[in-house]
Amino acid sequence: MKKTLIALAAVASLATSGAAFAQATISGGFGFASIKNFAGTSQGLLNTGAWVGVSASEDLGGGMKISGAMELNMDSSRAATGSAYSGDRSLTLSTAAYALTLANSRSGGNQAAPLVAPVNLWDGVWGAGNVITRVNVDAAVLTVPLSGGVSLVGKYVESGADYAASAGTTTMVAGATYAAGPLKVAGYVNQSSFTPATLATLATAGITTPRTVSTDLSVTYDAGVAKVGLGYDSTRRGKQDGTDDAAILAGVTVPMGKASFGVNYGKRGNGTFSQVGAQYDMSKRTNVNLSFGNADTGAANGQTNEYSLSLNHYF
Repeated sequence: MKKTLIALAAVASLATSGAAFAQATISGGFGFASIKNFAGTSQGLLNTGAWVGVSASEDLGGGMKISGAMELNMDSSRAATGSAYSGDRSLTLSTAAYALTLANSRSGGNQAAPLVAPVNLWDGVWGAGNVITRVNVDAAVLTVPLSGGVSLVGKYVESGADYAASAGTTTMVAGATYAAGPLKVAGYVNQSSFTPATLATLATAGITTPRTVSTDLSVTYDAGVAKVGLGYDSTRRGKQDGTDDAAILAGVTVPMGKASFGVNYGKRGNGTFSQVGAQYDMSKRTNVNLSFGNADTGAANGQTNEYSLSLNHYF
């Protein structure tokens, strides 16, 4: 208790001393739900997640600006380790002519963009039916805006060591985005280079000639009465040639006053997932969500499902 009082006194002293601090924005959210995940290992009443985000920016003059953001995620465990972990982090240097972003994030963002339904599930779409895969990545992203809502995008990406099949992989990405009114389009070509160690790891899994190039495309359109999304993801990099199929993804959400209803769907070969969600917004920052998801890997006994009834608040 004494240490707590000393710490509070120190904070109060700083607040009144005139010390200068950069302005930062703190945001976050948390939710509780009655759930069952795909594996059945997490079910019942749970804290389904909590996160805190901090962002800040500074005008450097001459039309240049720097901005940064970071997240801290917390799961439902109170264990000494593993209950709090880092989320996405980024630092962006921008001018009127370009934006350079350095980030630690996760792959799969463009593939998931068409999945617009108000779904809030424990497992989400990552790994469901083996349709979308996601790994930790470090990236340098250069975005050059052109006229008419078009931007050119180039990325240098390194896969994180937490996913053995892609550890040490570097990827060069070239693409473009278009955003004007209710329409958003993004398309990318991705080319990966594998280290000898990664090739050896893939070979032990029977992947002797891994695919090195992939393409992905997403389109979303908000018509007011409904928002729809469509996506395409070609045969994945790191997969054996001839053993992987392209993925098709789609989503739709229909707003009805404070409520909204929607469906997400994804298919790659024999693997599929489908999700339905209904959400009621009690305010701009608080909602009640009911969601159900099904995944099928296409293998024997490969079909599982999950559900969630959650109360969520954001700040």
